[in-house]
Amino acid sequence: CIIAPELSGILAHEAVGHTAEADFVISGSVAGPCRGKQVASPIVTLTDFANTYEGKLLPTPIHVDDEGVVAQDAVLIDHGVLTGWMHNRSSAARYGDARTGNALAFAFSDEPLIRMRNTAILPGKDKLEDMIASVEDGYYLVATGNGQADSTGEFMFGVTMGYEIKHGKLGRAIRDTTVSGVAFDVLKTVDMISDEMVWLNSGMCGKKQPFPVGMGGPHIKCEINVGGN
Repeated sequence: CIIAPELSGILAHEAVGHTAEADFVISGSVAGPCRGKQVASPIVTLTDFANTYEGKLLPTPIHVDDEGVVAQDAVLIDHGVLTGWMHNRSSAARYGDARTGNALAFAFSDEPLIRMRNTAILPGKDKLEDMIASVEDGYYLVATGNGQADSTGEFMFGVTMGYEIKHGKLGRAIRDTTVSGVAFDVLKTVDMISDEMVWLNSGMCGKKQPFPVGMGGPHIKCEINVGGN
């Protein structure tokens, strides 16, 4: 499959990002024992950006978090290797890591929680038309309506718009369906990433408190489960 930025963004946020929030790591998420290990294709780099990308302000710019820490970009996966997590002051001290400025609260009376700001897989070098041409029998998945994931990295997202790919060409549109899998398993199959970066409008993340988050990314060619048995 080739998944569009709307789906690669929700994959980065829901299926990978949450597992790399240090409070979830402490409680046993799959990203804990994987630090320093290959969890994705070598062409995959995934970052939680604090406020800008290539000099432009992102959908949810955070300059100082709600514990007074200057926000820094947090590289989660670097060329396929899980390199770090997102921290508040306490978790950074616990693991001896640099503070990333990921402690955020929705209201002044709320406890700051470790959460994402603007999470995305970085673009690659491929053209979308070349990616489509490389698929003999598969799908181009364009839009998602909802999704869910858990601390194991298992996910299922609804797909509301897509097309068949036959012999390197787009075919008929497909009805509503779902995609599912385990995030790190899917990311290991990535063999092409488009050269454009698309940031989506801020959505709301519901981790105990609502909070606006940014996400996005390029087009990604990968293997993913479509529909069900």
